[in-house]
Amino acid sequence: MARKDLSRTVIEGGRRYSNCYFRRASHGDHRATTREWIDRVSVDLDAADDSDPPPLRRVYKQFHDKLGAAQRWLAAQVGRPWDNVYADLCALFDTRTIAGRHVVHDHMLGWVRRWDVPPPYRQRFELVIDPHGILREQTYRGMSYWKVHERALAWAAGRVAASTYRGWWWFRKEAISERCDRPYRCERKHYTVDGFHFHGVRFVGLGALTRGELGFLHALPFDLRSKIVIASPL
Repeated sequence: MARKDLSRTVIEGGRRYSNCYFRRASHGDHRATTREWIDRVSVDLDAADDSDPPPLRRVYKQFHDKLGAAQRWLAAQVGRPWDNVYADLCALFDTRTIAGRHVVHDHMLGWVRRWDVPPPYRQRFELVIDPHGILREQTYRGMSYWKVHERALAWAAGRVAASTYRGWWWFRKEAISERCDRPYRCERKHYTVDGFHFHGVRFVGLGALTRGELGFLHALPFDLRSKIVIASPL
């Protein structure tokens, strides 16, 4: 039965299943090596004085946290400003206690990221703070995000999109300055065109986005969309 104090509910999952196995295996190995040592010293009393029984291989305690309740609570906050959610999070899970600090800092804050920060590898549960500070659910998680990342960049093919007074249009960047050969030492702003760095570019219109392209663009995660969408150059 769940308790009102969710920070206590999360840490009441008992031992991690693999931890129990490793502890039993450690004791089994210790019994076997001890019997072997006894058999050896029983026929050689000098060896008994010069050696000690093999020590027990220590296996540290690992606990199985019940994170479902914390994930359901955080998922229920989707659509709210993150500042308000964080305030409620610190009030509900008292970070002054060991249990509350463990749940918040070791688990829950790791499930939330800013829209412009790439996701961690193989993250199963994740929420995103959009550019307006609102908590959103992330559609793509783990390996699928990187597949969508590659697909989106291949789909854009070096083009950028912008919302203009004529609707959504494709643009391509065209260099209008000499190539910079030392971009990492140069303090001026740089633009990348075909893998090279330039100090100045202009945007050339290519045509309007189709309805399907516009739907695909709006379905992308925020950080991928920001790599394709720019402010209107018109």
